[in-house]
Amino acid sequence: MSTSFTSATEPTQQDALLSLLLSTDTFETFLHELTLLTVAALPEGSMCGITIVRDSGAATVANSDALTLAVDHIQYRTGQGPCLDTLATTESHYIPDTSTEARWPAFCAEAFAHGVRSCLSLPLQGPTQIVGGYNLYNTHAGAFDDDDQQRMRVFAGTAAGAVALALRASDQARLNEDLRATLDTRSTIDQAIGIVMAQQRCSARAAFAILSRASQNRNIKLRDLAAEIVTAVGGPPTAFDTFDLPG
Repeated sequence: MSTSFTSATEPTQQDALLSLLLSTDTFETFLHELTLLTVAALPEGSMCGITIVRDSGAATVANSDALTLAVDHIQYRTGQGPCLDTLATTESHYIPDTSTEARWPAFCAEAFAHGVRSCLSLPLQGPTQIVGGYNLYNTHAGAFDDDDQQRMRVFAGTAAGAVALALRASDQARLNEDLRATLDTRSTIDQAIGIVMAQQRCSARAAFAILSRASQNRNIKLRDLAAEIVTAVGGPPTAFDTFDLPG
């Protein structure tokens, strides 16, 4: 996607983000396109990564190139760096030159060894909390001047809302998938209970107890046992007998 906001006003930036949201079909694709959109507005040699905060901690969910991902992982591995501090404090952090920066020494030394000289980390502040951070890198020292930093701060503020919306949509889609899986599992177990009720001539409660004991005795999950039973009913008459359910 070639959309750029190099000289755009904020409403145009919002239009570009809305276009991304409407034209991409997955959360991951949207974020990847967002990194490319960002790089297109930055000086030559720039790279972009997006880190989001989940229950398991910070993780890079999109990057414009492999080097960005590698440098992000330096921060995670060393436990220090501008992005991690941005996530902790919601403040922006700029490193004009990794070869002379005194903060985050372990990160800067490795970033410099990878050819990264400038770093700019910006918060993605959602409606109620920080949802992640922009990690901007460049192979040249002093790459991001005051104008670049200000433009990126404005855009990060605009992008945060879109990222928060995409996160919410992604979480809802995941929740729907989990719900469908749960309903499928429940349906399979209910079918297995019905089969055991017919075979053993017992109540639903007793059939469930029989399935639970068989699951424990065979050391397999109840849903897997239920799936076997339901599948076996459509096979040869002797197939169901092999489950040896207690009476």
